[in-house]
Amino acid sequence: MSHVDFLNPSSFRLPPSSFMSKHIPQRTCIGCRSVQAKRELMRIVKTPEGRVIADPTGKKNGRGTYIHKTRECLENVLGAPGKLQHALKLETKIAPEDLNVLIELAKSFPALDATETAMKGTHNESRRTLNQAAHQNK
Repeated sequence: MSHVDFLNPSSFRLPPSSFMSKHIPQRTCIGCRSVQAKRELMRIVKTPEGRVIADPTGKKNGRGTYIHKTRECLENVLGAPGKLQHALKLETKIAPEDLNVLIELAKSFPALDATETAMKGTHNESRRTLNQAAHQNK
């Protein structure tokens, strides 16, 4: 049996890395405000030149924001361009050619069916909604 000396930090043993869970980066979709793993979302980036482009690799330089790879989330953001402007901290409106590229991208994404849409909201209800429900049940 090993002896642990509390005054000597080197006597403490950490568990092998196989026991430790790997950190998975989380990001919030600006379309539906749900949090998911970074790899499940697509990045939209404002390049240093001021263009707004999709970044499927997630590695381009510039300020980025994340969105689900679904038609509903992208159409939600494009329907209210202020969301994208705010997330990317743009000082001017998105260039029409960049907006057209994003609209075409939205058309290529799959549409969610009713069950997927319902399931998407079940795990990520807003704190306000949960608090309102709790107060109504009192």
